[in-house]
Amino acid sequence: MLAAVDVRWLPCDNPQVPPVLRVLLAGALFATGGSLIKLCELPSLQRAGARALLAAFVIFALLPQARRWPNARILLLVPAYFGATCLFVVANTLTTAVNAIFLQSTAPLWIVLLGPLLLRERSTRSDLVVLLGVGIGMTLFFFAPEPVAKTAPEPRLGDWIAIASGVSYALLLIGMRWLSRAGRGEECAAVAWGNLLTFPIAFAFMPVVGQSIAPGTSTDWVVIAVLGVFQVGLAYTLLVRGIAHVPAVRVSLLMMIEPALSSLIAWGVHDEVPHPIAATGGVVIVGTVLVSALLVRESQRLTTRDRQP
Repeated sequence: MLAAVDVRWLPCDNPQVPPVLRVLLAGALFATGGSLIKLCELPSLQRAGARALLAAFVIFALLPQARRWPNARILLLVPAYFGATCLFVVANTLTTAVNAIFLQSTAPLWIVLLGPLLLRERSTRSDLVVLLGVGIGMTLFFFAPEPVAKTAPEPRLGDWIAIASGVSYALLLIGMRWLSRAGRGEECAAVAWGNLLTFPIAFAFMPVVGQSIAPGTSTDWVVIAVLGVFQVGLAYTLLVRGIAHVPAVRVSLLMMIEPALSSLIAWGVHDEVPHPIAATGGVVIVGTVLVSALLVRESQRLTTRDRQP
């Protein structure tokens, strides 16, 4: 496994960088993915696989907890990680970056539906808010007209793949929570090995969907390098380093920077302006997650107050 690297100068390990800022930086880096992916002309699975390989090396280098051989529990999350990352890349090549990120952001809906079954956790009032609001927001996307564009050649198919990416992301988050219960740091290894194993899986699937490896241009590989090192590798490292010191509710609020910033970047770089109905759906999804997080925070505040003597 990779040797230890002194990275105290990086924001992920610099003690002068507050944990909240680390989470915000992670969300900002994640937000660049939708637009950057569209700047690369390589086949979608080649983009996803190459990005994941670079990200794996970065995470192994920056996260000592990830440097372990995977056990069955860690390997169980690999399909979910593959689906969350590769399907998002494929969706971005078919539909707009705005639609892809907002529809992947439906993950809380699937967590509400699948969490009680897989984690044996009871639903709360805020979960019902998520169920209703995100469901409405997702439905609005499919009422909006989807004109074909250079950056969105098959928008409707891309929308469905983005939803599948959201389901996979939900399963990944559920699995990460399941691993974290053991307190052995397996969730860090799951992210690293998820990236490393995504590389051969993505390339193996290329001929299945009619794709072949392309040499690419220098621009393509610069984009892949930025995606792998910063948008995935450094971003996940920042998130793991920050999330240990920030309440989960606050993390969910801070991470809402991703869909908001992603939309602005897509508008500035690719001139992608969502249809008003789709934009309304995105606002409903983000607003629902924010309201749900605020309800959880208020509930926790009241519980803490009631426990005080």
